Order: sequence, then structure tokens, then C-alpha cells
Amino acid sequence: MTSEIAEFPLPADVTDDERATAKRELGKHARIVGEEPRVIRFEGRLIGQTGPVWHLQYTRLYAVPNGYLVAAHDLHEGIKVVFATDPKELPDAFKNETVREFLEDELLFRKITGTTTEPAGSRTGRE
Repeated sequence: MTSEIAEFPLPADVTDDERATAKRELGKHARIVGEEPRVIRFEGRLIGQTGPVWHLQYTRLYAVPNGYLVAAHDLHEGIKVVFATDPKELPDAFKNETVREFLEDELLFRKITGTTTEPAGSRTGRE
């Protein structure tokens, strides 16, 4: 991966604890290169995003030198960062099926993961 700079946006009402969590968790998997009140910059590349779903205000998906990240702002739990070496593993870190589905669909849409052979509506738990 070439040296690219990605940004993780922080909400307008971000707390000091949420900012510290985002910086610490992102920094476990990518080199932090900058920080402003509403953004953290790190070595990586934005590969996708989702809007509000469940109690996640937003999620961002990134490719980093050693794998892939999902960083999200959870309205109940604060900032959540998940790392995986295989992008197909990222959705599994979330308990809510709708969140997992949104992430799976975004990875497919952005052509990060392969195409699915399942017909629409055939995923487990769907009627």
C-alpha cells in the first residue's frame, strides 16, 4: 500500500475520552500523522463508509498497512475501532445483524470483497 493519509471524523460533541479512544485505537494499527479538534489523520486509505444505522452515527472503513479497519461512532458506547487482516472479517465484530449487513454491502459495493453468489434476500435470518 502506498503512503496515503486517511481521516477519521469526530463528532461535533466529541468528548476528550472519545478523542483519546479514537487516537489510541487507530494508533494500534496505523501511524497517526495529525490531529485536529474534529479529525484524526493516519496512514491508511478510506475504502468505504455508512451513514446512520442502529445506534452507530457513522462508520468508516479503511485499508491500513497491515490489514483493514472499521472505525465507528456509537451513540451509546463512543468510538469503536475494529481491525482485521481480511476485510470479510470486519462485519463479524458487530453484534447487530443490520450493521453487519451494511458493512458487508459496502465492502461488496466498493469491490473490496468478492461478489456474492447468494441471491438478494437469502442471507441468514431474512424472510
